Amino acid sequence: MGSCAHSQGRGAVTRRPAFLGAVVGSLVLAGCAVGGAEVEQGSPEPRPDLARKAELAAGNLEATAPRSKAGRGRDRDGEVASGSRNGAPGTGGKYAGTADTAATAQQQSRSRPEISWTDLVTLDDQAGDHGDGPGYADLTAVTFGEADGMLAATVTVASTVPGALADREVEGVGIDLFRSSSDESDYQLFLDGGSRGWRAFLQTPNGFVDFPGTFAVRGRRLQVVVPWSSVGGREEAEASVFVDWSSGVGRLSTDGTTRVGLLADE
Repeated sequence: MGSCAHSQGRGAVTRRPAFLGAVVGSLVLAGCAVGGAEVEQGSPEPRPDLARKAELAAGNLEATAPRSKAGRGRDRDGEVASGSRNGAPGTGGKYAGTADTAATAQQQSRSRPEISWTDLVTLDDQAGDHGDGPGYADLTAVTFGEADGMLAATVTVASTVPGALADREVEGVGIDLFRSSSDESDYQLFLDGGSRGWRAFLQTPNGFVDFPGTFAVRGRRLQVVVPWSSVGGREEAEASVFVDWSSGVGRLSTDGTTRVGLLADE
């Protein structure tokens, strides 16, 4: 296999759910991808009933109000709070970006108690290195934190994340956790964005499971919070993050970080 150069290469083969095949299949060129990522064959497509829909800030909803008829409002680009669950796993309901979600998100943001997170590690990524994609496909940083038995990963991109993407447009954000010597992650938190909003999935060594945590989109940040126990427990692990995006009509981009230890200093 030929070599690929990229200043922020992920340093490991990583898996993508099969429904991102339109992105991944077009990015692979003789074992290399745009941005230098090596891509393994996609993993199975997760079932929608296992997902958690995103809680969206008013500012993210406002960007897509003509499509979703969401309520308009103002919201500053601030830190993402953990959020409360927006419906139980396996239930029906509308995707994030619709009017009922707008009201729920605003009500929850006023009543949600603050959580004091302990930062574990922050990974910075160079801006503008993602290829032919919009700013919200340009990964700039990811921060991992913990509190009360929970692990939080906050992904920051270069521009506001739309509450719903354009028709045919897709974006995938993968947070890979490595618990073994394998080049493939043992656990993956996967954030799936499309024309009907955003969903979060958890893939484990035994396949996709009901998403056990919370997921929020506010300004330029996407945050996912899960129990440590759902990703193998609070034990030393390595983590990396990727962002893949496709317009569905020819434009593609991918971005990602190197692997880093989450509890390496303990």
